[in-house]
Amino acid sequence: MNKKEQYNHTDITIGLFGTCDNVPWREPFIEKYEKLGIKFYNPVIDDWSERLEMSRKGLCPNPTEEENYYLNSAEVILFPILKESLGSGSLAEMGFSVQRVIRNIQNGGRQFLVTLIDDECTDMRKTEEERKRSVKDRALTKSKLIENVSCPIITLVNTLDEMYEMSMEVVNILANGCPAEEEGLSKSA
Repeated sequence: MNKKEQYNHTDITIGLFGTCDNVPWREPFIEKYEKLGIKFYNPVIDDWSERLEMSRKGLCPNPTEEENYYLNSAEVILFPILKESLGSGSLAEMGFSVQRVIRNIQNGGRQFLVTLIDDECTDMRKTEEERKRSVKDRALTKSKLIENVSCPIITLVNTLDEMYEMSMEVVNILANGCPAEEEGLSKSA
C-alpha cells in the first residue's frame, strides 16, 4: 500500500499546520471546509503518546509519519504563527515547509503554502524575555520570507480571514486545473 492509499489522500487536501498550543484557530476553518466538502488534515492530536501506542499496535497510522506525509503532500498548506503561541517550533518548521514546497514544485508537484506570522507574542505561559525573543524571531523570519521568496505558490497574508480566502482561491485554482502562474494569486510573499 502506498502512502496516498494509507492516508486516503485522493482529493485536494488542505493541511492545517502552524500554531497549536490550544489556540482554536482551526475550528472555524474545519467547520467551513466540512460544509463545502473540502478535505483537510488536522495535525492536532489530544494525546500523542496514546496515538503512538495505538500505531505500534497497528490500530492507526503513526501520527508523526502522517503529519510529515501531509506536510509534504497536501496540495494546500496553511501555516499561521499566531501571537498566542511562542511559535519557536513553528517558525523552524515554516522554513522547512518553504523549502519542501519549492522542491515539490520543481519536481512537477502542485502545492501551495499560505503563511501568516503575527508580529507580536502574547503567550503568557512564557517569560517576558522569551516573548521578546519570539518577536525578534518572527520579524526575522517574516523579513526573509518577504525578501527572498517571490513566487505565487508561497503567499504571506495578514489575517486568518485572508488565510481562509486564499485557501479557497487556491482550491478553486487546483480544482480548475489552472497553473497558479496563469491564474495569478491575489497576494504573494
